[in-house]
Amino acid sequence: MAEATFGVSLPASYVNVLMERNGGYLKKDEVPVNFVNDWADDHILFDHLYGISQDEGIMETEYLRAEWGIEKDNIIIIGGDGHAFIALDYEGTTTNPKVIYISTETEKVDLICNSFDELLQIMYTAEEEEIKPRAKGKLKNILTIVILLVVCGLIIYKGYTFILDVS
Repeated sequence: MAEATFGVSLPASYVNVLMERNGGYLKKDEVPVNFVNDWADDHILFDHLYGISQDEGIMETEYLRAEWGIEKDNIIIIGGDGHAFIALDYEGTTTNPKVIYISTETEKVDLICNSFDELLQIMYTAEEEEIKPRAKGKLKNILTIVILLVVCGLIIYKGYTFILDVS
């Protein structure tokens, strides 16, 4: 239905993802990028993938283009919230689209990656990138404090201060 409507072939990996469940919220919802955007300087949020159904999901591409003033042609919108959209860019091809970011606020179009396969490979969850380093940093800080206290001979335990006799 969608391929006939748009006159293109959807990426096999996109179709495979939709076969699991036809769109919805994504577990890996962050995409690293090398352009500044309204979300962050180094990544974008991509937390919901549009599915395919009559007049919904990617089939709303033309409506969304008109509603949000998107002038870029040859695209299929696969996610977004109105302020920004993620789309498959079929400019110059009908089989291997690039993945682009469209800001409706700045009217800027940026390349995210060269294929949907690549998009799937680079996506991550915020926890993968932020929690682990933060936990390591906290542990390092705690160990540093303990070492300093031992070296200084001062231990605080349950509100009591003890001076260790290290002589």
